[in-house]
Amino acid sequence: MDAMESGSSEVTDHSSKNYMKVVSEPTLLHDEVERETKLKPQISAPSYFHSLSENEAPPFTIPEEEDSPHILIDILVTEEDVVRMIAVSQMESKSTFKKYLADYLGDKNLVVNFNLSEKEFLVNLLLQLIEYSAQRDFNAKKLACVLAIYLTTHLYFKRYFYTAPTAVWEYFKETLIRHTIEDSPDGCEVFAPEESYDILSHFHTVYLSNIPLIHILCFGVYRLKFTWPF
Repeated sequence: MDAMESGSSEVTDHSSKNYMKVVSEPTLLHDEVERETKLKPQISAPSYFHSLSENEAPPFTIPEEEDSPHILIDILVTEEDVVRMIAVSQMESKSTFKKYLADYLGDKNLVVNFNLSEKEFLVNLLLQLIEYSAQRDFNAKKLACVLAIYLTTHLYFKRYFYTAPTAVWEYFKETLIRHTIEDSPDGCEVFAPEESYDILSHFHTVYLSNIPLIHILCFGVYRLKFTWPF
């Protein structure tokens, strides 16, 4: 009774039952108050992997000029370019050939000279594609088309910071289809269906599976760091 009068605790009536409530007991928010104060999910800047439909405001809008899949025969990489590449690869050392490919990419405006990481990646990609085509006995026309499709898809990917991997896959697939179907109004048969399927599998393994790393090579990684002097 003395403890109750001293103010250390009080008697509270709740549902016709008496119980002791200690003053030091932590105060809990009511359930309704908790529901009202609960944070709502916020839509922030879209992730590189996510859809842009939730945020169409600048600067996250897709560029208006979007390249559509089309025939690439003798447009970006010609048969003469391929014949010259093979000749250099057979006559010169591997380091000289890699330098030739790097200069070729610069002449075609496929990569800027100061982006060494992306240039190194594209040079290695071209080397792998040339080896891939040699193992399948592709002629100069098929090799030129393979290089052009890969390089054009890479340009499509890096045209926009938030290009989704699904969009890259669809672009590559549709471009390859235009070089597969015979008597197509907007295509030309270069590869057989089984060759196209094999190229799709190769693209998925070599390029699409590593697209987060390719994104870093093309755009870099930036970190904003704050330091507190105290």
